[in-house]
Amino acid sequence: MPAKKPAVPKKKTALKPSAARAELLALLPELDEEGISFLLEQAKIHCYNMEVEKLNALSERMESNASGAFEAGVQAPVLRIERSTDGMTYNLVAGGDWKLFTAEEMAALVRITRSGESEAEIARRIRAWLAKERRDVYLDLGLDGPSIGMARDIAALLARTFPTKA
Repeated sequence: MPAKKPAVPKKKTALKPSAARAELLALLPELDEEGISFLLEQAKIHCYNMEVEKLNALSERMESNASGAFEAGVQAPVLRIERSTDGMTYNLVAGGDWKLFTAEEMAALVRITRSGESEAEIARRIRAWLAKERRDVYLDLGLDGPSIGMARDIAALLARTFPTKA
């Protein structure tokens, strides 16, 4: 009797998103609450990580454009966003003030700019968010005054730095 060749494992192909969703939905009735809670937490973490990856990719493009402008002798703008070397934090640079934001905080601000509301409403919401979540930035950048000019500038900068995909 000839020796059998060892079975070569078949390469698993990635499930199409719709097939993966269907498979997950089919398994949900079999899971207990602990399993569903675990999957929910993992999904939230994955969504957060996807948002961070998008922000990092956009920031890298912005950095490469900024470094090209710097080499060409163009002066850096007064208000800008710079990503840290580890990619987990961002600096909002306003003149000589450097304000550190986590990727999650930056994502929250970007979501406000993508709300589809008017420019004035977006500026108002950014001011409100900073007043509640980052009082230090709110006060240091003078957002507590009657003018919403700086908030509008920040909103426009966020929209330019992290544009929506077309």
